[in-house]
Amino acid sequence: MSFALLKDLRHLDVTVIHPLDPDGERLVEHLRRIGCTAHIVWPVPATLPNSCDVVFLAMEAEAREEIGRLLKALPNPPPTILAVVSYENPAMLQMVLESGALSVIERPIRPFGLLTNLAIARKLWLQHQRLQKEARKYKRKVLGGQTVARAKAILMATNKISEQDAYTRLRETAMAQRIPIDQIAKAIIDSETLLRGLKNDACI
Repeated sequence: MSFALLKDLRHLDVTVIHPLDPDGERLVEHLRRIGCTAHIVWPVPATLPNSCDVVFLAMEAEAREEIGRLLKALPNPPPTILAVVSYENPAMLQMVLESGALSVIERPIRPFGLLTNLAIARKLWLQHQRLQKEARKYKRKVLGGQTVARAKAILMATNKISEQDAYTRLRETAMAQRIPIDQIAKAIIDSETLLRGLKNDACI
């Protein structure tokens, strides 16, 4: 567990969605002792505050519908979620899985293990966000490569030039206009599509 991660925990804005009972009060008290900004909310709200980093969500069977609506209204990316449970059974496990919780806190609430569970959940959340960012970057790279390849094929066919010459034209145009090469490639593809459509219309 890195020092940077532990330091980060002290600046988290935590929403505790839990009945207003001694367990809920103890949970908020322990979180504040860790250094988090924590407040308790009940009944289950329709949305979360924009500043919310972490949610401790009580898995209450009677509030299942309200919990479902809240989960559907979560922003993208959602906050780090930890489930708070009193017992284990298939229905409760299903609620925990549907919530996307990265860790589970048992009731009655005890100080021991709370910091560890919070740190692990936060670390998993940060890793997930990093992986998603890398996946989006890779997807953009692949799509950009496909766009450039198609634009090169258009230039090669229309100008009777080699693949290297076509790429050189794309690169030089992009550098001259100071925009990414895939934007130049997309403009060429759009133009070719438009011209093809006009030719088809003229033949009708």
